[in-house]
Amino acid sequence: MKQADIEIIAASDWKEARLYREPDLRAAVTNAPYRSVYGHRARIEFLLILGSDQYLIETKRQRVSGSVDEQLPYVYLNALENIGERGFVFVYDGAGWKPEALNWIGRKAADTDGFETMEAKDFPDWLAARL
Repeated sequence: MKQADIEIIAASDWKEARLYREPDLRAAVTNAPYRSVYGHRARIEFLLILGSDQYLIETKRQRVSGSVDEQLPYVYLNALENIGERGFVFVYDGAGWKPEALNWIGRKAADTDGFETMEAKDFPDWLAARL
């Protein structure tokens, strides 16, 4: 495996024990389980594992004006529930977001260690900086 290679693992094939057996693991677990604000196991787009660094990656697309931006407080509360064990990254895309909603989540990210937000176009650079 080259330095930048990331193993893609379906959640159904993921065994968390690999984190302990393979300290240099570089993988993305798709549809990954995580703990929601309600305390139950939920699913997120993926868990990115880069050795000892782990990030839960949540993505949302809002193509036209609608209600997806109403989910941002839930995204933020889920981040708070998981920060400490892992970083939490919210990636958004589309032209339909209410500016106030993106400003709100951006302020939360600026005030919360371990929580980051970015547009989808910026995610490749974010990832490359960590590889």
